[in-house]
Amino acid sequence: MTPSAGQSAPEVVTLGETMAALRAHSPLRLGGDLGLSVAGAESNVAIGLARLGHRVR
Repeated sequence: MTPSAGQSAPEVVTLGETMAALRAHSPLRLGGDLGLSVAGAESNVAIGLARLGHRVR
């Protein structure tokens, strides 16, 4: 992976699939809303490391 002009190489590269997690805030039979969030172990690690200031891809 070669960084583009003005970018530095990532410190961490994660491999795996990102998934969408749909969570009901109330029973679905009542027609409630769904919350959407990112899921997947690799995505969770990348998000956590990015929040700690690491360059991830």
